Amino acid sequence: MSVVAVVGPGMMGRGIAAYLVAAGPNEVRLYGRRQEALDEAAQKIGELVAFLEANGVAAPERGKLVVTTSLGEAVQGAAFVFESIAENLETKQAFFAELEPLTGPETILCTNTSSLSVTAIARSLSSEGAERFCAAHFIGPAHLVPLVELCPAEQSRPGEDGPVARVQQFLEVSGKKPVVLKREIDGFIAARLQAALYRECLHLKHSGVADSADIDAAVYNGFGRRLNQIGPFQQADFAGVDLVQKTHAKLFPQLGAYEVDLRADELVPQGRLGVKALAGHHDWTKEAAEAVAARRDKELLRRLQVDLEQKPPIC
Repeated sequence: MSVVAVVGPGMMGRGIAAYLVAAGPNEVRLYGRRQEALDEAAQKIGELVAFLEANGVAAPERGKLVVTTSLGEAVQGAAFVFESIAENLETKQAFFAELEPLTGPETILCTNTSSLSVTAIARSLSSEGAERFCAAHFIGPAHLVPLVELCPAEQSRPGEDGPVARVQQFLEVSGKKPVVLKREIDGFIAARLQAALYRECLHLKHSGVADSADIDAAVYNGFGRRLNQIGPFQQADFAGVDLVQKTHAKLFPQLGAYEVDLRADELVPQGRLGVKALAGHHDWTKEAAEAVAARRDKELLRRLQVDLEQKPPIC
């Protein structure tokens, strides 16, 4: 059993706590300053866990939830602390300065942020505390979305005994699908990708190319269905890196940042043309390519079946 503290009984904290309770025999201690907020959160967490269990996505043995208004009680003996309080630098710095003396040298300290500097938050800690600190950015709703973005601060201890590696291992065992940033950047990965897509949606709308409804439909009826199971680099490999190179040469100058697809320009001369060459952005085997394609096609078929169920009858 892992002892885990979750700080903050708001929506994100509730989702994190619910997932960890449903994931197995963890003791999850939820900390908040007001008992009323904790009582409300405990009720909601129970409902979320029951929902996961009813839909067959919870571990056979439910974990234990403890709520407390004592930060010291919440973090005593905890292997991990996941902070999810107000998204304000000074507030988080003050909290971690309060938290550190209450924890032992083995406790990993995590902040749930992607919009604030992880390194700046770590400056509120001692050198020893900062070494065991990192960001663990859950994506909401946290009890349903498997992605967690892990990002080190400049002060974080590297290696297998560092905070990023330890949190990654814990989350993977719990069923989450963490990704690791090699260095911090505003917005991390997911928020930046969403913002880039939204920026181009605005451009298409305001330049008179299409209205909002059709732009939305182009995403959820088109490539968005595919992206549910296959990432952009994988898709480029399936399409053919040489074909993508030509398309991007036309589009990238219009989109900004890069004039050409720099990575494709490296891969094509090497003959790394994607799945057809069993090498592109990724190295492929025939079996791996077939497995990814099958996963993609299963999801596309499921969505088609949903479309047919929702199709109005012909009168």
